[in-house]
Amino acid sequence: MKKTFLFLTIVSLLFSCSSDNNNSSNNNGNSFSNSMDYEFTITINGEVHKVKGNTTNGIPKGYIQSLTNYINNECEIISIPGQTQKLLTLKINDVTGSNYISGQNLECRITFPNLLMEINQAQILFYGSYITNLFDSLSPNNLNSWQTTSGLYNQSISNKLPINITDLGTTSTNPNMWSPTTPLNFGQTVKGNYSGTIYLRRMTSSGNVTYDIPVQISIDFKALRMY
Repeated sequence: MKKTFLFLTIVSLLFSCSSDNNNSSNNNGNSFSNSMDYEFTITINGEVHKVKGNTTNGIPKGYIQSLTNYINNECEIISIPGQTQKLLTLKINDVTGSNYISGQNLECRITFPNLLMEINQAQILFYGSYITNLFDSLSPNNLNSWQTTSGLYNQSISNKLPINITDLGTTSTNPNMWSPTTPLNFGQTVKGNYSGTIYLRRMTSSGNVTYDIPVQISIDFKALRMY
Protein backbone atom coordinates (compact mmCIF):
# COMPACT_ATOMS: atom_id res chain seq x y z
CA MET A 1 0.00 0.00 0.00
CA LYS A 2 2.81 2.39 0.89
CA LYS A 3 4.58 1.57 -2.40
CA THR A 4 1.38 2.27 -4.35
CA PHE A 5 0.91 5.60 -2.60
CA LEU A 6 4.54 6.56 -3.30
CA PHE A 7 4.17 5.65 -6.98
CA LEU A 8 1.00 7.73 -7.36
CA THR A 9 2.66 10.68 -5.62
CA ILE A 10 5.63 10.59 -8.03
CA VAL A 11 3.36 10.33 -11.07
CA SER A 12 1.29 13.26 -9.78
CA LEU A 13 4.42 15.38 -9.36
CA LEU A 14 5.65 14.54 -12.85
CA PHE A 15 2.36 15.55 -14.44
CA SER A 16 2.35 18.72 -12.36
CA CYS A 17 5.83 19.68 -13.58
CA SER A 18 4.89 18.92 -17.17
CA SER A 19 1.80 21.11 -16.88
CA ASP A 20 3.82 23.96 -15.35
CA ASN A 21 6.36 23.80 -18.19
CA ASN A 22 3.64 23.90 -20.84
CA ASN A 23 1.95 26.85 -19.17
CA SER A 24 5.24 28.70 -18.96
CA SER A 25 5.85 28.19 -22.68
CA ASN A 26 2.36 29.36 -23.57
CA ASN A 27 2.36 32.41 -21.31
CA ASN A 28 5.59 33.94 -22.55
CA GLY A 29 4.24 34.47 -26.05
CA ASN A 30 6.72 32.20 -27.83
CA SER A 31 5.68 30.03 -30.73
CA PHE A 32 7.88 26.95 -30.36
CA SER A 33 7.65 23.50 -28.88
CA ASN A 34 11.17 23.22 -27.46
CA SER A 35 14.03 25.41 -26.27
CA MET A 36 17.48 25.88 -27.72
CA ASP A 37 20.65 27.66 -26.56
CA TYR A 38 22.44 29.93 -29.02
CA GLU A 39 25.38 32.32 -28.85
CA PHE A 40 28.12 34.10 -30.76
CA THR A 41 31.35 35.84 -29.89
CA ILE A 42 33.13 38.24 -32.22
CA THR A 43 36.48 39.53 -30.96
CA ILE A 44 38.13 42.38 -32.86
CA ASN A 45 41.57 43.55 -31.70
CA GLY A 46 40.82 42.17 -28.25
CA GLU A 47 37.37 43.74 -27.82
CA VAL A 48 34.71 41.10 -27.20
CA HIS A 49 31.21 41.38 -28.68
CA LYS A 50 28.97 38.64 -27.37
CA VAL A 51 25.36 37.46 -27.43
CA LYS A 52 24.12 34.42 -25.54
CA GLY A 53 20.57 33.25 -24.89
CA ASN A 54 17.89 30.60 -25.00
CA THR A 55 14.72 30.63 -27.07
CA THR A 56 12.57 30.32 -23.93
CA ASN A 57 13.42 33.97 -23.19
CA GLY A 58 12.47 35.13 -26.67
CA ILE A 59 13.40 34.32 -30.22
CA PRO A 60 15.95 36.54 -32.00
CA LYS A 61 13.78 38.61 -34.32
CA GLY A 62 15.55 37.99 -37.62
CA TYR A 63 12.96 37.15 -40.23
CA ILE A 64 10.17 36.20 -37.82
CA GLN A 65 8.30 39.48 -37.95
CA SER A 66 4.97 38.32 -36.52
CA LEU A 67 6.11 36.90 -33.19
CA THR A 68 5.26 39.06 -30.20
CA ASN A 69 8.09 37.83 -27.98
CA TYR A 70 11.34 38.46 -29.80
CA ILE A 71 14.77 39.89 -29.05
CA ASN A 72 16.49 42.20 -31.51
CA ASN A 73 20.00 40.78 -31.09
CA GLU A 74 20.30 38.02 -33.69
CA CYS A 75 22.11 34.72 -34.04
CA GLU A 76 20.45 32.66 -36.74
CA ILE A 77 21.14 31.03 -40.09
CA ILE A 78 18.59 30.80 -42.88
CA SER A 79 18.37 29.02 -46.21
CA ILE A 80 17.99 31.34 -49.21
CA PRO A 81 14.92 30.10 -51.15
CA GLY A 82 15.72 28.38 -54.43
CA GLN A 83 19.48 28.45 -53.82
CA THR A 84 22.14 26.42 -52.05
CA GLN A 85 23.30 29.53 -50.17
CA LYS A 86 22.91 29.90 -46.41
CA LEU A 87 22.96 33.31 -44.70
CA LEU A 88 24.21 33.62 -41.13
CA THR A 89 23.40 36.82 -39.21
CA LEU A 90 25.26 37.77 -36.04
CA LYS A 91 23.96 41.08 -34.76
CA ILE A 92 23.98 43.34 -31.70
CA ASN A 93 21.60 46.26 -31.90
CA ASP A 94 20.06 46.27 -28.42
CA VAL A 95 22.42 46.38 -25.44
CA THR A 96 19.39 46.15 -23.13
CA GLY A 97 18.32 42.79 -24.59
CA SER A 98 18.36 39.79 -22.25
CA ASN A 99 20.76 37.96 -24.60
CA TYR A 100 23.29 40.81 -24.72
CA ILE A 101 26.56 40.04 -22.91
CA SER A 102 29.15 42.59 -24.07
CA GLY A 103 30.44 44.76 -26.88
CA GLN A 104 29.26 47.38 -29.36
CA ASN A 105 26.43 47.57 -31.87
CA LEU A 106 27.52 45.69 -34.96
CA GLU A 107 26.27 43.25 -37.57
CA CYS A 108 28.12 40.49 -39.33
CA ARG A 109 26.47 38.75 -42.29
CA ILE A 110 28.16 35.59 -43.50
CA THR A 111 27.09 33.98 -46.78
CA PHE A 112 27.98 30.34 -47.39
CA PRO A 113 27.70 29.34 -51.09
CA ASN A 114 27.28 25.68 -50.13
CA LEU A 115 27.46 24.99 -46.40
CA LEU A 116 29.61 21.94 -45.68
CA MET A 117 31.14 20.23 -42.66
CA GLU A 118 34.62 21.59 -43.32
CA ILE A 119 36.43 24.84 -44.09
CA ASN A 120 34.03 27.06 -46.04
CA GLN A 121 35.17 30.14 -47.97
CA ALA A 122 32.41 32.51 -46.87
CA GLN A 123 31.64 36.07 -47.93
CA ILE A 124 31.60 38.42 -44.92
CA LEU A 125 29.93 41.82 -44.70
CA PHE A 126 30.33 44.00 -41.61
CA TYR A 127 27.84 46.74 -40.76
CA GLY A 128 27.35 49.34 -38.05
CA SER A 129 28.98 52.56 -36.89
CA TYR A 130 31.38 50.68 -34.60
CA ILE A 131 32.92 48.77 -37.51
CA THR A 132 32.93 51.82 -39.79
CA ASN A 133 34.63 54.01 -37.20
CA LEU A 134 37.17 51.33 -36.25
CA PHE A 135 38.18 50.49 -39.81
CA ASP A 136 38.31 54.16 -40.84
CA SER A 137 40.46 55.01 -37.81
CA LEU A 138 42.97 52.36 -38.87
CA SER A 139 42.61 52.82 -42.60
CA PRO A 140 41.08 56.13 -43.81
CA ASN A 141 38.69 55.64 -46.72
CA ASN A 142 38.89 51.90 -46.14
CA LEU A 143 35.52 51.25 -47.85
CA ASN A 144 35.08 48.19 -45.61
CA SER A 145 37.52 46.33 -47.85
CA TRP A 146 39.92 43.74 -46.50
CA GLN A 147 41.51 40.37 -47.20
CA THR A 148 43.27 37.57 -45.31
CA THR A 149 46.75 38.05 -46.82
CA SER A 150 48.88 41.17 -46.94
CA GLY A 151 49.98 42.65 -50.24
CA LEU A 152 48.19 43.58 -53.43
CA TYR A 153 44.46 43.22 -53.94
CA ASN A 154 43.37 39.61 -54.48
CA GLN A 155 39.78 39.28 -55.71
CA SER A 156 39.56 35.56 -54.84
CA ILE A 157 39.93 36.26 -51.10
CA SER A 158 38.53 39.80 -50.87
CA ASN A 159 36.13 40.06 -47.90
CA LYS A 160 36.17 36.28 -47.46
CA LEU A 161 37.05 34.17 -44.45
CA PRO A 162 37.73 30.43 -44.18
CA ILE A 163 35.02 29.54 -41.65
CA ASN A 164 35.41 26.12 -40.05
CA ILE A 165 32.00 24.46 -39.68
CA THR A 166 32.14 21.90 -36.87
CA ASP A 167 28.43 20.98 -36.70
CA LEU A 168 25.73 21.37 -39.37
CA GLY A 169 22.97 21.10 -36.76
CA THR A 170 19.64 19.41 -37.44
CA THR A 171 16.46 20.48 -39.21
CA SER A 172 14.03 22.86 -37.53
CA THR A 173 10.38 22.15 -38.31
CA ASN A 174 7.90 24.78 -39.54
CA PRO A 175 10.61 27.47 -39.76
CA ASN A 176 8.90 29.30 -42.62
CA MET A 177 5.48 29.58 -41.02
CA TRP A 178 5.68 32.81 -39.09
CA SER A 179 2.26 32.69 -37.43
CA PRO A 180 2.53 32.79 -33.61
CA THR A 181 0.00 29.94 -33.51
CA THR A 182 2.27 27.62 -35.51
CA PRO A 183 4.71 25.76 -33.24
CA LEU A 184 8.35 26.09 -34.23
CA ASN A 185 10.48 23.12 -33.21
CA PHE A 186 14.17 24.02 -33.18
CA GLY A 187 16.81 21.57 -34.33
CA GLN A 188 20.39 21.58 -33.08
CA THR A 189 22.43 24.70 -33.80
CA VAL A 190 24.94 25.24 -36.60
CA LYS A 191 28.42 25.65 -35.08
CA GLY A 192 31.54 27.19 -36.55
CA ASN A 193 34.52 29.46 -35.97
CA TYR A 194 37.38 31.44 -37.41
CA SER A 195 40.43 33.04 -35.82
CA GLY A 196 43.18 34.94 -37.60
CA THR A 197 44.32 38.22 -39.13
CA ILE A 198 42.67 40.32 -41.80
CA TYR A 199 44.38 43.21 -43.58
CA LEU A 200 42.74 46.54 -44.34
CA ARG A 201 43.51 48.50 -47.49
CA ARG A 202 45.92 51.44 -47.55
CA MET A 203 46.63 53.99 -50.23
CA THR A 204 50.38 54.41 -50.71
CA SER A 205 52.08 57.74 -51.35
CA SER A 206 52.43 56.72 -55.00
CA GLY A 207 48.67 56.22 -55.29
CA ASN A 208 48.71 52.43 -55.28
CA VAL A 209 46.50 50.29 -53.05
CA THR A 210 47.96 47.68 -50.77
CA TYR A 211 46.54 45.59 -47.94
CA ASP A 212 48.92 45.71 -44.99
CA ILE A 213 47.05 47.06 -41.93
CA PRO A 214 46.47 44.05 -39.64
CA VAL A 215 43.34 43.48 -37.56
CA GLN A 216 43.04 40.47 -35.27
CA ILE A 217 39.61 38.90 -35.47
CA SER A 218 37.88 35.78 -34.23
CA ILE A 219 34.31 34.58 -34.74
CA ASP A 220 32.65 31.73 -32.89
CA PHE A 221 28.96 30.86 -33.14
CA LYS A 222 26.22 28.41 -32.27
CA ALA A 223 23.42 29.71 -34.49
CA LEU A 224 19.74 28.85 -34.52
CA ARG A 225 18.97 26.88 -37.65
CA MET A 226 15.90 28.40 -39.32
CA TYR A 227 15.50 25.73 -41.95
